[in-house]
Amino acid sequence: MQVRVYTNVPAALGADFLKEKKDLVLLDVRQPEEYEAGHIPGAVLIPLGELESRIDELDKEKEYLVICRSGRRSVMACHLLNERGFDKLFNLQGGMLEWTAEVTRSQR
Repeated sequence: MQVRVYTNVPAALGADFLKEKKDLVLLDVRQPEEYEAGHIPGAVLIPLGELESRIDELDKEKEYLVICRSGRRSVMACHLLNERGFDKLFNLQGGMLEWTAEVTRSQR
């Protein structure tokens, strides 16, 4: 049995959660084109496929809300982060598909 290493935050409650956790880092693990199409303001993009090689860019002392399209890649990212010593992890359950608050679109 695998132990859960993160806490799920339902997307419908995500905006309120962000207001409560002011120092939370938003980590978006989608692909750049998905991020450009719409992301939560302030989110840092590190695609899941690059996360392991870029993990040194992240601070283990901070709390992270990990985001993807549906919640699947963010769960995988949470497990990878936990294996590397991160323990303050939250998963945006339902991902951007269920996010109802503000999004920012990138200009190309």
